[in-house]
Amino acid sequence: MLKLRFPEVRIALHRNNNAKVVLVAPDTVWVSSADFGKTTQIESAVGLHSSAVFKRTRESFFNRVWAEATEIT
Repeated sequence: MLKLRFPEVRIALHRNNNAKVVLVAPDTVWVSSADFGKTTQIESAVGLHSSAVFKRTRESFFNRVWAEATEIT
């Protein structure tokens, strides 16, 4: 649904990773205790608004996982 509504957004699926972290360029990283989406439990999330945190997360974690994932086209 997201890809159909926002075709310019790049989305990829990884077989061993779920959406606990979302990167929003150029300077926002959202970290959640739940998968992003609907839940029936109380969950928490934090948004970090820092270009340094975004860059470090992308370089140390995201790039490797994205390379292993399958992009939805």
